Amino acid sequence: MIFETERCIIKTINADDKPDLFSMCDDINVWTYLGGINTAEWHRKNVENLENIDPMLLSNRWTLRNKANNIFLGYLSLDTYYDSDDDIQLSYMLISSQWGNGYASEAAREIIRYAFNERKLNKLFAETQSANLVSCKLLEKLGFYKVKELIRFDAEQTLYAVDNPVS
Repeated sequence: MIFETERCIIKTINADDKPDLFSMCDDINVWTYLGGINTAEWHRKNVENLENIDPMLLSNRWTLRNKANNIFLGYLSLDTYYDSDDDIQLSYMLISSQWGNGYASEAAREIIRYAFNERKLNKLFAETQSANLVSCKLLEKLGFYKVKELIRFDAEQTLYAVDNPVS
């Protein structure tokens, strides 16, 4: 599956993406607000085993590239939210050299559109470390609202949600 925005290509993740995903795993700035079991090493192991991941799961994970030059920008996914089989969570990570350019909001808008229009979801969740003010601001800019704060990975997290405007 491939999505295009004004400046980005969003395509289903595959084994050819491994080198770029490894580089993101090694970008220490990406892990500033990520913790718990989802460490860089944990992600490296998942990237290494990309071929063994269920294709249905991979169909909801995408790489993000610059449309003009095909430079790798990051990763997005729609996955079940931690303790729920029904709730779906939007996640995103961009390599730190691309922060602040608006790529995350541009790509997230497209994935939100897909989640509501194609997957017919009624609500979408996102969780970020409360200290990650840039990510909190981004989610609010995308129309997400705060649901609650909780402790996960030994840090305060904020759970956000956005409702499908047509449901």
